[in-house]
Amino acid sequence: MLIDTNVNLGPWPFSPLPDHTGPALAAHLAASGIRRAFVSHLGGVLLPDPMPANAKLFAQTRRTPALLPVPVLNPALATWREQLDICRAAAPIRAVKIFPNFHNYRLSSRRLDDFMAALAAAKLKLLLNVRLEDERHKYFALRIKGVPVADLAAFLQRFPSHHVLLTGAYKPEVEKLAAVHRNFSADIAFCETFKTLEFMLPKVPARQLMLGTCTPLLSTRGEVGKLTFAQIPARARTLIGSENARRFFDL
Repeated sequence: MLIDTNVNLGPWPFSPLPDHTGPALAAHLAASGIRRAFVSHLGGVLLPDPMPANAKLFAQTRRTPALLPVPVLNPALATWREQLDICRAAAPIRAVKIFPNFHNYRLSSRRLDDFMAALAAAKLKLLLNVRLEDERHKYFALRIKGVPVADLAAFLQRFPSHHVLLTGAYKPEVEKLAAVHRNFSADIAFCETFKTLEFMLPKVPARQLMLGTCTPLLSTRGEVGKLTFAQIPARARTLIGSENARRFFDL
């Protein structure tokens, strides 16, 4: 059974994406062998307040056990504590997701001290999104770049007791971070090259990688194929496909 750590619901104004319902999204993922998925709502990326999008996320996933909601929070908002409490009351969440580049704050912000402490107290994991789209394919007026790898490295060093899941990182970024840091994992959605995993595993331990498809912004089947067709040890395939996610999210 595959577990997808990077899935999205909702429309995206810069691409003609299918606006799946929860059940339709679960069926779409199951067609590629994904039986459980951690899902956020794209509305939480662009809205000034992510909570209306989080409410839609909880409504769409409530009766779809295969979809596990990951609400979007913005630590730069003064109300993030209250919003975290609302999300925890709305569903049995295991993680939250942040978008520093879209929400206009740096990972060096002191606001993140209290935010990370609150996640630790609530026993919640952090998904830190590096990018949603390849910068070369963005709508011309959307000049938002991925979170700089230097900022990611400083963040990991600053919070060594937290194990963070990076979503949307490029292959060279993951490899550079893995050479120094062990307190992170990365999904493979934006790790692209010939024989991606065959070339990554000598540099990045399999225990630090997880399946992530960035559905529907990327091709679900194509991202799954990156794992299923890779000529890698069976143990590594199991770790990346499901076991690392089980351990990380305490499933």
